[in-house]
Amino acid sequence: MSKQNKKYKNTLPQVLLPLPNADKDFHEEWDEGRDMLNVPNPFRAVFLGPPNTGKSTTVKNLLIRQDPPFEEVFVIHCDAEYTKEYKDVGEDVKMLSLIPAPEEWEGIKKTLVIIDDLELKTLPKDQKRNLDRLFGYVSTHKNISVCLCSQDPFNVPPIVRRCANLWVLWRCSDMDSMSICARKTGLKSDAFNSIFNDLLLEKRDSLWIDMTNKTPYPMRKNGYKVIEKQDGDDTRKNNARRDKYSEN
Repeated sequence: MSKQNKKYKNTLPQVLLPLPNADKDFHEEWDEGRDMLNVPNPFRAVFLGPPNTGKSTTVKNLLIRQDPPFEEVFVIHCDAEYTKEYKDVGEDVKMLSLIPAPEEWEGIKKTLVIIDDLELKTLPKDQKRNLDRLFGYVSTHKNISVCLCSQDPFNVPPIVRRCANLWVLWRCSDMDSMSICARKTGLKSDAFNSIFNDLLLEKRDSLWIDMTNKTPYPMRKNGYKVIEKQDGDDTRKNNARRDKYSEN
C-alpha cells in the first residue's frame, strides 16, 4: 500500500466515492431546453425496421441536431465506395467498408459512427469483435456515438443489445422478434404491442425508447411526441390490458 493510501485509509467515509474518470470527461448530459433529438453524446443507438421506413433519415436527423455538432462522421456501409446515401450530410463524411479495431479510434474529436446495411449475421470474427468493442468500450471511452441500422432484430449481436441506450423501432411483419429487443429495455411484450396497435398506425411511425442517463423523454413517437404511461384500463380499446399508454 502506498504512503498516500495509508494516509487516507482511516479517514475515508464508508461509502462509494464518485471518483473521476478522465476517459469520460467529454460525456454530455440532458439539460433544460435541450432539443429532444439532441441526444447527449456518447449514445449507442439501434434502429430496427423494414426497408424504406426511414432508418437512415432518422439517423441524419439526430446528426444535424447535435449541439455542439459532431466533428467527425464515419459511415460503415456494405457499398461504401459507391453509395450516395449520406452525401447530403456533408462532403467530409468518411465512408468505410470495415469496422476499425479499438486502437484505431483516436478519441480526440466528438465523433459519430453510422453502421448501415452491413450483413451482421455473416460478419467475419474480427469484424464482430470490433463491433462488440465499439459498443462495449470505445463509445464511452473515446468520445464516439454509434448508430446501427438493421432490418432483422435477430441479427443484432447480444453485446449491442446490452449496451444500446437508444432504440428506434418501426413496425415489421414479425412483431415477436421486435418485442424481444423491446424487452431488453424493460418494456413488456403486451405493452409493446399495445403502443404499436394504438399509436403507431402509419408505416413510418417509430417508437423511441430512450435509456440515456437522466433522460426526460424515455418513450416517444417519431422522436418528438412523448408517450406517457398511464394507470388504469383503457376501456375504449381493451378492458383486459394491464398496461395502457396514451400520447401526450
